[in-house]
Amino acid sequence: MGVAPTWKDFLIAIPIAMIAYTGIETISNMAEEAKDEAVTIPKAINRVVIAVFAIYAALPAVALSALPVVKQPDGSYQTLLGVSSENGGYAGDPVLGVVKQIDLGLFQGAAEIYVGLLAATILFVATNAGIIGVSRLVYSMGVHRQLPNRLRELHPRFGTPWIGIIIFSGVACLAITTGQADFLGNLYAFGAMLSFTIAHVSVIKLRFRYPNFPRPHLGPMNIMMGGVNIPVSAVLGAIGTGLAFIVVTVLHLDVAIAGFGWLAFGCVFYVLYRRSQGLNLTETVSVAIKPQVTAGEAAYESVLVALEPPTYAPSAVATAVRLAARRRRGIHILVPIPVPSSIPINAQMPAQEERAQAIIEQARLQGGRLVTGRWIKVRAGQAGGMIVQEAIDLRARAIVLSLPRHQSGNLFDKAIETVLRERPCRVIIQSEPMRRALSRSDEATAEQVPL
Repeated sequence: MGVAPTWKDFLIAIPIAMIAYTGIETISNMAEEAKDEAVTIPKAINRVVIAVFAIYAALPAVALSALPVVKQPDGSYQTLLGVSSENGGYAGDPVLGVVKQIDLGLFQGAAEIYVGLLAATILFVATNAGIIGVSRLVYSMGVHRQLPNRLRELHPRFGTPWIGIIIFSGVACLAITTGQADFLGNLYAFGAMLSFTIAHVSVIKLRFRYPNFPRPHLGPMNIMMGGVNIPVSAVLGAIGTGLAFIVVTVLHLDVAIAGFGWLAFGCVFYVLYRRSQGLNLTETVSVAIKPQVTAGEAAYESVLVALEPPTYAPSAVATAVRLAARRRRGIHILVPIPVPSSIPINAQMPAQEERAQAIIEQARLQGGRLVTGRWIKVRAGQAGGMIVQEAIDLRARAIVLSLPRHQSGNLFDKAIETVLRERPCRVIIQSEPMRRALSRSDEATAEQVPL
């Protein structure tokens, strides 16, 4: 003890070794997607702890048995696990070194290949875990107005904050190109130990702030202090990770400069951004997330919107805009023009045609230049069939109809029944705000209400 390794190396090894356990917090990153979180999250935590400790307790024992620490002629101690490949060691690939020291006979070559494939797989999994953390963190900070909204913008197809992922992945790539593996490892330990310390302190603080908050799962070792259930694991965790953070900071001046410089940049950026938005530095502000217009998360490649003249229905077009896939914006407006049976179906109706064209133009202004549209002339009772046929011809994935007004002779009275009965795709009925029919004495309290 204190010789191999030295006390300095022993202390710095603790936070470096803790990096191996950073995958455990991935459970918290994915927790909000759990269907039965009160049951599945505790099970996941318990199982991953067992798996991680089993691996990291057994693997070093096997490695040091295969490649033990030996005393050198100059009196120093070393193991090939800590010697670079240029000097005949396995510091760059310790698991492969362990396999090479074990005589597996015919399976030796296959085992070495397997270790290489396994190492690559683990690196991909670790990278994916990092991206999961970055994506959720960027989105959460954007929602709470701690980062610009642009960074949390979701990709129209994949539903991920792609801008934030690209930016911070680029920063990571630039850091890797420096080739300073030891520096990056220590810098990662700096950030990990600081964030874990804050997380432990936050758990303790929440127990005081919300002592009666329902907690389906409590970790082991909890003691009552002043009527508050204090988690001993969080106290010990905060002390351990806090000391590890201090060790990394004190023993590596370059890591301290880079780490605190990054923190200072983040703090200055946060202050400037919040001030630019007219927000207080400490208040919690969340961006209002509009609920989905349907129960699902579907984005349709083509949407048909049938509008009843002469009144324009902006809510129906707004629904179609939210439903349509952003990359293509396949929205088609159909405006049926009713033709009385007393005149030919192709008779000139300039006033009605002009109003129908005006509705289409309004839809284009609201939905964008990629919105298309046309009007058609129909007899009474034929509107529903024409809408269905138009949807079939366009291969529409959804039809949006505006709920008809409560007046006699509406064109869409029976059209909706026909479309729902013969629907070739999904149908969304959009209600428009409508003024209640009130007596003159109640006109003062009249208001817009949805159907």
